[in-house]
Amino acid sequence: MDISFDIYNDKGDQIRIALSYYDIESLQAFTNDPLTLSLVFYDVTLVRISGEDTVGYKTLKAICDVLFRFMKENDNVVLCFYCDDLTDVVRHHIELTPQEYRSRLFSRMFDMYIKTEDVIGIVNYGIKIVDDGTPRYAHFITPEKYLPAVRLLGNIIMDK
Repeated sequence: MDISFDIYNDKGDQIRIALSYYDIESLQAFTNDPLTLSLVFYDVTLVRISGEDTVGYKTLKAICDVLFRFMKENDNVVLCFYCDDLTDVVRHHIELTPQEYRSRLFSRMFDMYIKTEDVIGIVNYGIKIVDDGTPRYAHFITPEKYLPAVRLLGNIIMDK
């Protein structure tokens, strides 16, 4: 089941959070681990519908609020974020690729949200996939109790 939520800010920006379900057959291509296959994995895509300004802290917090509420309501959910490199991004560290920069930014945003909102038991597990010499970055947001299964899946993906 695919789900979406829209976030609006006072600058006229509209950000859509799209959650796309990975079916069991997709997961079975990577693992037959029973715990991993009992989890529900959603790919998270953030799409700017309108606006051109840099997304500010309030909007990022609103995005996190929606995602963490979704996880709280669905105990066996794992959120998957792939940091794309389709467009450039303004960054202070020009030596980083846009994808690596987005990955680091995502981790900082997650860590800050966890700390300020006193979220317990949810972890960010990041992976780096090297594809034809090009590094790619992804993150799994998972309840801590499922981290062993998510690590197993992440290691399999990184080894492929």
